Amino acid sequence: MREGAEDVGGKALVGDQVRRLDAEQVFAHAVDVVAFAALGRAGRYAGAGRDAGAGRDTGRGAGQGMRIGIIGVGGVGGHLAVRLALAGHAVQAIARGAHGRAIADGALVLQTPAETVEARLAGAAARAEALGPVDLAVFAVKGQDLDGAMDAATAWMDGGAVALSFLNGVEAPERLVARFGAGRALGGVARISAVIGAPGRVVQTTPGAEYVVGALDPGDPAAAMLPALAEAFAGAGIPLAVTDDVRGALWRKFVSLTALAGITAAARATVGDIAAHPPLRALMRQLVEEAAAVAAAEGVTLAPDTPVDSERWLLALAPTVRASMAHDLAAGKPLELDWLNGAVVRIAARHGVPVPGHAAVTALLTPWRAGPPASATVG
Repeated sequence: MREGAEDVGGKALVGDQVRRLDAEQVFAHAVDVVAFAALGRAGRYAGAGRDAGAGRDTGRGAGQGMRIGIIGVGGVGGHLAVRLALAGHAVQAIARGAHGRAIADGALVLQTPAETVEARLAGAAARAEALGPVDLAVFAVKGQDLDGAMDAATAWMDGGAVALSFLNGVEAPERLVARFGAGRALGGVARISAVIGAPGRVVQTTPGAEYVVGALDPGDPAAAMLPALAEAFAGAGIPLAVTDDVRGALWRKFVSLTALAGITAAARATVGDIAAHPPLRALMRQLVEEAAAVAAAEGVTLAPDTPVDSERWLLALAPTVRASMAHDLAAGKPLELDWLNGAVVRIAARHGVPVPGHAAVTALLTPWRAGPPASATVG
């Protein structure tokens, strides 16, 4: 499970000591979740007054909060860990390297544009066996790291936890189900720009954060966790929408994200470059339309104007924006290719849907999927 912490030097700082990241470091990680606006606002936002324990006996008395495990304490995981811990929930983390040691030995710091806060977690270790049981296991890693994350969290899941995925792509919930059993997982979508700034410190680079969650099937046992989850997020001040169509939410994000990630990585381009070059704009539209066609083949209903809306939204991003996969390529890191453009190609093949644009992007990036090939030059 790669969390990127080993590559970040320096000491974790707290309070007024927390330094600002330089602009390039922030920018290089800020666009990790970029297509949330395409979700629309379907779903119901969590608010006070829900029955925190409805449908599930967590073994904890009223007011004691949830027992929550976070696997992958990066932007999404770090934000949730701090906010939920400060709200009184027992939050434990699976984290490795210098980042994990800093969390275990001290506090996890969250720096936002408005404030800097810190929380001591109930525990942090490389594997769940070294930690206590949890009610909810939140997976917040990259797609290529999910297998390792599931290995590390097996003890939590064997203890009866419900899994919640906040990964890019559309396949993570099913991967969790395949590993841990039907009815054990919830799907989720996150919108937040944040980065590990130093060991034990997460820097949120945009003011807000929003999340969408839902059951894969209304009859899943995991759905009983949703009222308690909504109450926990509401109490922590985290905007959350509970949706009856989490697959649709995942696909609406996926359609836009795969276009942005594919072009900015394969063409080494920014949004401004795409807007300035008609062939790239045409390719972006093609990628969006192809992914939407695959969604339809999967039985996911998207609005008829989804391709137009996605293109309009993508071109409205700041001209310097590139997707995180493009930054990973430039930094020589493994790519999330198999779970983005490669996933479009793989799923399309099951339905006989032609996706030549995504196939070309996948082919161009395949030599770099595990990091730079020998003698490769990236930029």
